[in-house]
Amino acid sequence: MHIDVGIPWEPGRRLGHAVNRFMAKVDSWGLILDWDVSLVNVHWYDICMETIAKVKDTVGLITCMTNRIGCPLQRDGGAPQSDDLDAHRAYALKVQEHNHDQLLDITDQTRWKLSGLFFLTPRHVFDRVGPAPADKFIGFDNWYHDRVREAGYRIFIMKNLYCYHGYRRQWNTKPSGGSV
Repeated sequence: MHIDVGIPWEPGRRLGHAVNRFMAKVDSWGLILDWDVSLVNVHWYDICMETIAKVKDTVGLITCMTNRIGCPLQRDGGAPQSDDLDAHRAYALKVQEHNHDQLLDITDQTRWKLSGLFFLTPRHVFDRVGPAPADKFIGFDNWYHDRVREAGYRIFIMKNLYCYHGYRRQWNTKPSGGSV
């Protein structure tokens, strides 16, 4: 068993099509990442494999903690406020050490749906609940979260894995000099 990693992208905002194409090549587990995610913990793969071994066949979707995200369940309030990746790397190791192998089961939580910066999912679950609507872009993450839950699979957040997310950073900065 291994994890195939992809950053699905397709011109014309057809994320669903790109995800379908990526997952068709996955052998056992696929990790779908946003383009603006940095896996700042060098142990991320081992943490994911340990989590997979722990949750076994009951899981449909796993994610991690991050600095900026719409879903407050995934947001780590202690994360550095800067975009300094060295600070985020150091913080990720502290999170791993402090939270060891903690998992948060959010399957029955209905107020929030996971944001799709980091979606670790088994191929057989994707095959059962997919394919994603080809033209789905905004809301793919909510669509997938709902399908996994409706199919009876568990949904987890790895409290011991932290990833940096640039989420909307480009909208929060102003250009230096010149006009836009």
